[in-house]
Amino acid sequence: MYIKRRELKQLKELLRKITSLDPTSYKERFIERRIAVRMNALGLKSFQEYLEFIRKNPDEVYNLFDNLTINVSLFFRDPLVWSAAYRKVLKPLIEYKRSRNEHTVRIWSAGCARGEEPYSISILLYEALGPGLGGFTITIFATDIDPKALEQAEKGEYVPQALDNVPRMWLRKHFVYDSVKGVYRVKPHIKRIVKFMLHDVVNDPPLNHIDIIFCRYLLIYFSRETQQKALMNFLKALREGGYLILGSAEFLPEEMHRYFEVIDLKARIYKKVWGGI
Repeated sequence: MYIKRRELKQLKELLRKITSLDPTSYKERFIERRIAVRMNALGLKSFQEYLEFIRKNPDEVYNLFDNLTINVSLFFRDPLVWSAAYRKVLKPLIEYKRSRNEHTVRIWSAGCARGEEPYSISILLYEALGPGLGGFTITIFATDIDPKALEQAEKGEYVPQALDNVPRMWLRKHFVYDSVKGVYRVKPHIKRIVKFMLHDVVNDPPLNHIDIIFCRYLLIYFSRETQQKALMNFLKALREGGYLILGSAEFLPEEMHRYFEVIDLKARIYKKVWGGI
């Protein structure tokens, strides 16, 4: 598919004007692939046809927005990463907090989409610390730029395929099956510590005093410059010694290595060095 730069610019301006998305943050190849998906769904042959369709049907901009911002996810995606996160992040963090008589844990799930990741974190915490969460006050900040995705996440309803990696015992303990809808619903005790928020990891001020940031399978869609901005915001958000967990296809850029030490390269787990920023 061939797209003239001038025409792509027109579409980006429409996206920026109608939605909250800043399309310059994304790699152009990614945007073009998402456009191709929408064109295929509509049976359109050329980008010019697609632009004309949008002019006549402005709501299509929101369909493209959904394609750009929502990605397929699962509970406990990449189980080996979750195992490493438990052993090399969660356990050391809890031990550190207890040694200092600290009782607050703040976790950020950045780009949470429909909520699979933050609910996975919540389940892991309950399994590790018990129903009382070990006496800790824990908040999982789950953020995304898509209000529709956040609305779905707050409902906490998922098709069975999304829970393939959830052990059967955990499934019974933390979910209720709705046979009418054919979905599993997250139980209130798992929802309780998750706070969903509309937030742009690049352009909004970062959260603060965060112990762990999960940002998995988001940076790969960003341009290098935008990745750098997001990572600097994460650096500012993390407390000294806080952890950053990226997706398996994402690497920490060379210029960021002075701020982080590698905890587990395969699992993409990094730790903010003391005095880094």
